[in-house]
Amino acid sequence: MNFITGLLNKEPNDRLGSKGGIREILEHPWFKDLDADKILEKSIEAPVKPTLSANVLDVSNFDSAFTNEEALVSVVNPQKKQKIEQFKQAFDGF
Repeated sequence: MNFITGLLNKEPNDRLGSKGGIREILEHPWFKDLDADKILEKSIEAPVKPTLSANVLDVSNFDSAFTNEEALVSVVNPQKKQKIEQFKQAFDGF
């Protein structure tokens, strides 16, 4: 079974992991080089560590295919905005 199709199978009972749980997933050939114990112990060094910036507008860690796109501003319909304002207190704390 292909790893991706195994995970995305429409029938839940046929998905990878549905019969053997996490063990079935970890035994799949796609994970053959993975040491799950080291991951759980957090003792594996990340293969890529992005350079972070204090600038909130820094997009240097994103592919230029996305950063070269025109920025579009979405506008909320005034009627919907009014409804959002009407019920926003119900979502305080989220």
